[in-house]
Amino acid sequence: MTAVYARQSADRPDSISVETQVQRCLDRLPASERAACRTYTDRGFSGKDTGRPAFQALLSAIRDGEVGKLLVYKLDRVSRSVHDFTGLCALLREKGVAFQSCEDGLTLDETPAGTAMAQIMMVFAQFERETIQRRVTDNYYSRARAGMYLGGRPPFGFGKGETRVAGKKTACYIEAPAQAEAVRALYRRYLEPGASLGSLMRWLNDGVRIPTGRGGAWGTVQLGRLLRNPAYVRADAAVYRYLRDKGAVLTDPVDEYTGQRGCYLYAPRAGRTQSKFTGLSGAYVTLAPHAGLVDAQGWLCAQRKLDQNRMVKNSGRGSHSWLSGLMKCAACGYAVTVSPRPSGGYYLYCGGRKKGKAVCPGRGRTVTLGQAEAAVAGALLPYLQSLADVPLPRQPAHTADWNRLEAAAAGIEEEIARLGRNMAFVEQEDVVRTLAGELHARQQALGRLRAEQAALPAPAADGGARFQAALRGWPQATLEEKKLLARAALECVRIGDGFVEAILASPYGAAQ
Repeated sequence: MTAVYARQSADRPDSISVETQVQRCLDRLPASERAACRTYTDRGFSGKDTGRPAFQALLSAIRDGEVGKLLVYKLDRVSRSVHDFTGLCALLREKGVAFQSCEDGLTLDETPAGTAMAQIMMVFAQFERETIQRRVTDNYYSRARAGMYLGGRPPFGFGKGETRVAGKKTACYIEAPAQAEAVRALYRRYLEPGASLGSLMRWLNDGVRIPTGRGGAWGTVQLGRLLRNPAYVRADAAVYRYLRDKGAVLTDPVDEYTGQRGCYLYAPRAGRTQSKFTGLSGAYVTLAPHAGLVDAQGWLCAQRKLDQNRMVKNSGRGSHSWLSGLMKCAACGYAVTVSPRPSGGYYLYCGGRKKGKAVCPGRGRTVTLGQAEAAVAGALLPYLQSLADVPLPRQPAHTADWNRLEAAAAGIEEEIARLGRNMAFVEQEDVVRTLAGELHARQQALGRLRAEQAALPAPAADGGARFQAALRGWPQATLEEKKLLARAALECVRIGDGFVEAILASPYGAAQ
């Protein structure tokens, strides 16, 4: 039997249709062979691999010995991969199938010259495919760097409008008022004490009943991606530094981050092991034409909380004690967990005991959960009382002056990083001294900028009233409220042989 194979990856005016390919092949056959000829056609499939339905059916027929001759319009219709074509050649030789590429005028015969010529043609076909791929990829990212809209559904909170970038018409995000207000509320609620992605999910699904952009229910993964998305932030220099430090490639200079526009983020799929909003290494970030919905300070606070939650993972989620996640065994350092007794009360169980006495010798005298909580409360409450009179550090607002200094500082930091990288490759002593002098000068300039920034006016933060209210309400506080205070004021709680030691945190993270 004679077989004809045709493939068309895309139906374009400048491409040869499968019908035309088949007819060109049939024209090369004598009339006696055309009646018994079988055609195999694949529409919409690339030649980069062999995962094509009709092509697989053709290979099966060849393996079964049903095909004696194979015709194709051009060699690249069979494959654009040298590896795949070499495998096909071996199969055709093994089964004694004659091969002809009509347009190229090539036949696959037993001579070394015929095989070599066919493989040379395939090398060029593969090179052409890879060149097209590179051209498409380069064009995609050049448009991304220019701030052009690259398609897809706008994120929740935005609709799609039109604008011009560098004189070219392109789509852009525009605010969808009802959804945008929900986005602002999500950021505000997430920054409240004790809030989590789970509490936001319940608020949206069960409270205000706001569906996703596709009309479904919210999940924590979707909310995490929403809060991470820089499309929502009115990006300033601090956002620039955060994204840069996360590994993103920022295509606009820092002085254009003026606290007005949102950002587009484009991340290549190849090699990605995390969500594109979490792992930013290799991602492109460019300023977008639309205005952001959330101020930079609030967005950055949400990012830091999300980053912290990724580090602490599931610790402290126990439902039996406000000390869950804080207790450590004084003997081995492993976590101490709480589990209920069948007869009532709770065990304090050391994780190190699971690994044997070589890791944890255990405790001779038992400490109950009630004793541990009473001992820690006795140390914690006076400590919180003392903090009521400690002034909270002032946090300068992200004003125009603050952003100007932050942008200048980010620029100097990048210069310091470049100088440091250059010094690693220099061996001449005089050049090293010159670079070291430049590095020192920039470090001094950075110090002056930070001092000027710290001297900007900032509203006073009074935490005394909040501490006093917390202390008065301690006996009636919920488990979650006590957890919140304990995690803020305690480094850990060491459970030992008949003793409990509360390791208190320094005020607001300062070293004692």
